[in-house]
Amino acid sequence: MRHMLRWFLVRHGETEWNRVGRAQGQADPPLNQKGLEQAEAVSVRLAPVVFEAAYSSDLRRAADTALPVMRGRDTPIVHRRDLREKSFGEWEGITYEELQLRYPAMLAELFDERPAFAPPGGESDLELFDRAAGAAARIAGLHAGTDGNILVVSHGGTLRAMMVSMLGLPVESMWRLRLSNTGLSVITVFEGGGATIDLLNDTGHLGPGFDA
Repeated sequence: MRHMLRWFLVRHGETEWNRVGRAQGQADPPLNQKGLEQAEAVSVRLAPVVFEAAYSSDLRRAADTALPVMRGRDTPIVHRRDLREKSFGEWEGITYEELQLRYPAMLAELFDERPAFAPPGGESDLELFDRAAGAAARIAGLHAGTDGNILVVSHGGTLRAMMVSMLGLPVESMWRLRLSNTGLSVITVFEGGGATIDLLNDTGHLGPGFDA
């Protein structure tokens, strides 16, 4: 019988930088009030799930989203630097509207599925993919030969890269996946190869009025 791990992947809740369209990368803004409420909502959604392990980016918007999910459980949250968001280097803190005015050609490369492109001082999609795939492989190695549910709370870019690596898809496809704040995705990965998407960017816990 083949072992399998079910990965519950959650993007962090909203920050003010999300709300105004500011490039966050590895900067560390906190959750805003809406983000805190989203974190509580996804914690209710995941309350029935028993987690073998829980991992989070060490950036506080992810760590503070993971906290209510694991509140009252015996399983600790392991904070990992390799689960951080893609670095946007010199662009961090600048709105995408400003970037469009100041660097239109480079911004076009960012969104044009050119994985070797990196913002000034930041990471390329290829570098992000290697880091995220490596993180997933290392976490999987810690749970080899077991069946169970793994929680990972991270960032939009990092989770996209992890997902396409698990599914054996090309790095260019990562930005075709939409991940909303506290969107829940579930992927089953079978030991020895093979994976299925069981859920993608589910935001049902945020209610019918949620604006994705």
